[in-house]
Amino acid sequence: MTERLYYEDAYLWRFDGNVTACRTGKRPGQWEVSLDRSAFYPTSGGQPHDTGTLKWKGGSARVLDVEADETGEVWHTVDRAPAAGIPVRGEIDGVRRTDHMEQHGGEHMLAGALWEKLGGTTIGLHLGAEESSIDADLPEGRTHLTEEEIRLLEDTVNERIRLNAPIRCWFPEPEELRKLPLRKPPTVKEHVRIVAMGDFEMVACGGTHPDATGRIGLVKILSAAPARGKVRITFVCGGRAVRLFQAVMRSAGKAGAALSCPVDELSRAAAELKYRLAEVQKKANRYETQDLLSRFLEGENREDLPGTALAALCLPEHEAKAVTEAAAAYIREPGKALLLCCGERLTFARSADVAIDMNELIRRVARGGGRPEMAAGAGIPECIAAARKILITERNRGS
Repeated sequence: MTERLYYEDAYLWRFDGNVTACRTGKRPGQWEVSLDRSAFYPTSGGQPHDTGTLKWKGGSARVLDVEADETGEVWHTVDRAPAAGIPVRGEIDGVRRTDHMEQHGGEHMLAGALWEKLGGTTIGLHLGAEESSIDADLPEGRTHLTEEEIRLLEDTVNERIRLNAPIRCWFPEPEELRKLPLRKPPTVKEHVRIVAMGDFEMVACGGTHPDATGRIGLVKILSAAPARGKVRITFVCGGRAVRLFQAVMRSAGKAGAALSCPVDELSRAAAELKYRLAEVQKKANRYETQDLLSRFLEGENREDLPGTALAALCLPEHEAKAVTEAAAAYIREPGKALLLCCGERLTFARSADVAIDMNELIRRVARGGGRPEMAAGAGIPECIAAARKILITERNRGS
């Protein structure tokens, strides 16, 4: 069984050990190496593995993955095989480990605050490359958090972070373990490791954590949404939270400059701009509708279908809403029929007193459908000529 050095010191970036075994890896060009002692954290409990290097006399290898088997042996996936029995020096990627400790430490505090303030029980953790999440059961099966509840959790956690309370990790004896006020029961029965943060969080966990809450830095909740009958809380901590704040402020600053307003008035300015754009769009749509209606009237032909004014037109692409409204306005008058191609959109329509099934007609010349009085579909200008020919031919046949 590998001696796991991170249990005693999560900030141990370099260590010495000996290779106890080396075997072929799961992928070509990779090997799996076990050591008698290691500070590399293996993927477990939602926390990703460490990366880094193993160095020995005359060679070195990158550590690409770390896993622990059921016997407690830790296997390091490397891109070069060292010989069994030789001494090696391991070097942890401290930036990656520190990020994981910030996220994991923040998760503990968030889960503790959720349990204390809202009665929520955390049942799953995922530390992602950019953001992390916990899934939790809430009382009465709730799957949402209000804005006030999210703020309560953030304020509680970040206030406790500023206390810079000590974080202690240890393996208690069974008698001591039974007396500890744990947030939830351990998931293992032997070698239970406890993590305590100040006097506000205590739970069993085998992961790596900062040595004080202040080193978590900051916790920011990004969302709280339903997920498989639970509530999934997505968050960032530490350096990730700082980088997020920097990116948001850069974007907010640029948006404020574009809208000529301070950052704290962006929502008002955006709402006002949205309203103005909607009014402009309405006005533009009215003009476009009127222009189309005028073109329909100009393009009328009363010779093709005696008793019916037929407008068969091919026009450039227009807004679909304007086309529909113009067609509806055109056929309000009796004795009207419209065959229209705007870009690649077909619109066939007729007045209530005109005996043409536009749904059936459009299906004969293109892909589309609708109601007998108005149908739409996709097609090309040639479809208009084909539909016009059908109407003329069948009208003449009927007469």
